[in-house]
Amino acid sequence: VVGALLVLLMPFIVAALGRDEAQGVPAMGWFVLILTPLAVWLVVALTPEKISPDVPGQQKFQLKEYWRLIARPSMGRIVLADLCLSLGPGWMSALYLFFFTDSRGFTTSQASALLAVYIVAGFGGAPLLGRLAMRIGKHRAVMVATSGYALSLVLLPFLPKGDMLIGAFQMFTAGFLAAGFQVLTRAMTADVADEVRLEQGKERSGLLYAITTLTSKISGAFAVFLTFTVLDRVGYNATDGATNSAEAVRGLEMAFLIGPIFFVALGGLCFIGYKLGEDRHSEIRRELDERDALYDNAPVIETLASEPSIPTPLVEPRKT
Repeated sequence: VVGALLVLLMPFIVAALGRDEAQGVPAMGWFVLILTPLAVWLVVALTPEKISPDVPGQQKFQLKEYWRLIARPSMGRIVLADLCLSLGPGWMSALYLFFFTDSRGFTTSQASALLAVYIVAGFGGAPLLGRLAMRIGKHRAVMVATSGYALSLVLLPFLPKGDMLIGAFQMFTAGFLAAGFQVLTRAMTADVADEVRLEQGKERSGLLYAITTLTSKISGAFAVFLTFTVLDRVGYNATDGATNSAEAVRGLEMAFLIGPIFFVALGGLCFIGYKLGEDRHSEIRRELDERDALYDNAPVIETLASEPSIPTPLVEPRKT
């Protein structure tokens, strides 16, 4: 969240330094390139990892295991939901500037400020939605967040045009709820990783997270292609400085609202009937902890077994 906010501020920082405003975009790229090694170091240095013991006798991983992981009912729901929950906000971001300037009457600077509010809202949204998930379950928290997000978008066309205060409140609400999408689906992926490790005896969390990350990348690329295709169909000209008719702007409004609302709502609907809830996961964790404790003590058992056996006197069984 901090990084996304700082990237948005780069054009303003460049302008304040007296440089050409067009240099703001290259400055964003250099910002990411310079801070990426630092971010990697922070993750490695500050996030210790406990190595889970493997269960002996398990076969090595094969490529077909990717499909087996995705085909699991719980993981399949998460993958589809993650795809939708990335595509919805990605669709919105691709059309955001056009919608808020041509439809809602904001200037480009005001629209950028509202986008900053949307991002900052994640500071509160992510942890509070996490606390909600601890009370009602992760999948139910996702359904609450997606329903609220869709409702916040439905209300956008009815708000006063160019009103920064109301616009900021609306964008804060949407950003607050959207912050929980990936946080909650990634936490649910960790639950699936526990379930897989209990069944297979191997740690597969890295592969599972790679799958969910892949869906986000696919949806991000697809959102840009899809949204501009839709804009072309409704007759909206996205070229800088172009003048669009009222009909084209209405088409823009429909495209901006229908896409994100549809995909985000579909992402929430994916978890109706979800089976890997808190009760089931607690049971899985209990069984894993018991098994891990057994294999953590395996070296001690092997050491004792390797010691010379001590003869014990034979005792005649007591008659009853």
